Amino acid sequence: MGTEQVLPKPLAISLSVVAGALIAVQSRVNGALGLELENGLVAALISFGIGTILISAALFSLRPQRHKLLEMLKALTRGRLPLWLFFGGFAGGFFVMMQGLVAPTLGITLFTLAIVSGQALSALMLDSFGLIGMTKRVLSLARLVGALLALIGVVLFAGLGFEVISPLVVLPFLAGFGTGFQQAINGRLAKQTESVLISTYVNFVAGTLIILVTLLLVQGIPVIQSLPTNPWLYLGGVVGGAFIFLQVLVVRQIGVLALGLSLLAGQVVAALTLDLLLPISAINFAPLNFLGVLLVVTGASLVVIRR
Repeated sequence: MGTEQVLPKPLAISLSVVAGALIAVQSRVNGALGLELENGLVAALISFGIGTILISAALFSLRPQRHKLLEMLKALTRGRLPLWLFFGGFAGGFFVMMQGLVAPTLGITLFTLAIVSGQALSALMLDSFGLIGMTKRVLSLARLVGALLALIGVVLFAGLGFEVISPLVVLPFLAGFGTGFQQAINGRLAKQTESVLISTYVNFVAGTLIILVTLLLVQGIPVIQSLPTNPWLYLGGVVGGAFIFLQVLVVRQIGVLALGLSLLAGQVVAALTLDLLLPISAINFAPLNFLGVLLVVTGASLVVIRR
């Protein structure tokens, strides 16, 4: 499916909200799989591996997409496509690793708030310096204040969940920072190849590769006695593929502002709902917890709106 297809705007916005919610759902699923396996890296590899298989099957079953993939490889070997366009999946792989390793400890809400704050900061950098082909914009006071509010909100929420603020919060923050660059790279690659599916495929291949290399370097070849039988635990890759496909599909239709706000709303609402109804770790929500959530949402919204 090419990026040139036009969707009705209400449908595109609805899909972007769903895409944001899928991020929180994926974190919940991959975190639970990591707990079941007692190995977050293996959980990440399974999740990304399943996504890679599904995206590959979709891509190679379509002749026009296979042709575009060959054209992309020719352009790469002839120097017409920069190599860094294929590295967006590395950030995605790191993100999924953090879902399996860190989300079960922090809870989905705090994990998501740290992700959102990292995304806000990367948005500031991408725009302020005009990186990855983004339009260079002057750093406004409103956007700077927004980023600071988001960071304060994460610290407030984290400080209420632990006797001392857990240093683990830094890891999803870095993952969120990386996904900001990942989104920009994936969008650029989709534009160059005229294919959302190819951009999604490249993202998954690169992500699976970085997870596999990390697993081998850190643990060697792991020995898994048995795999969980609950089929829901294997949906992380499906959800991740749907998220990446949807965001690349709609960003050029509704713009960065609508996409950013819709993703933000979907992520935070879904994360809060999951932690309240299906918690992966024990969290006692207090009024100040919700104040932290409000600060993150307000701050990140300021960054996106002023963008």
